[in-house]
Amino acid sequence: MKNNLITLIMLNITILITGCGGGDEKGNNSSTESVESPSPIEISTQNTIATSDLMSTPDFDFISDANLEVTLPISPSTAVSYFINICTDFSDENNKVKINYDSCKLRTLLTTQEQLFNLSLSTAEFRLLAQIWPIENSAKPINIYWDISKSGKRWKITI
Repeated sequence: MKNNLITLIMLNITILITGCGGGDEKGNNSSTESVESPSPIEISTQNTIATSDLMSTPDFDFISDANLEVTLPISPSTAVSYFINICTDFSDENNKVKINYDSCKLRTLLTTQEQLFNLSLSTAEFRLLAQIWPIENSAKPINIYWDISKSGKRWKITI
């Protein structure tokens, strides 16, 4: 029985080999396409540059951030609380402000006294939006914009 199984396997292998073509193609009248092997991909490596290799003028300080001094106003009412968000990622679409609240640099309540905050901004954060919300039914936010090129590094918010 074992011999019959081995003979059957050998017969199947022989049929597969001869059925798949094999042999010389000279006698074959069918057209053949030449297949080119893909050319190898060259990978270039870049050298690492150390900070000590960088060249700059003596007055360049390599600091890529700015500090902004923000003064928040006194709450306009003791009967209504006011919440303020100061955010960097926002847009105006069809006269409607859309804010990415994950970009907020400050979230707090307005109090009965002015509050002073120092915010650290990257050089890409040159515009901010302060959105002040009265915490009451049907309230609309107050939107106040700041731009470093127009206002400098101090922002006194007034409402």
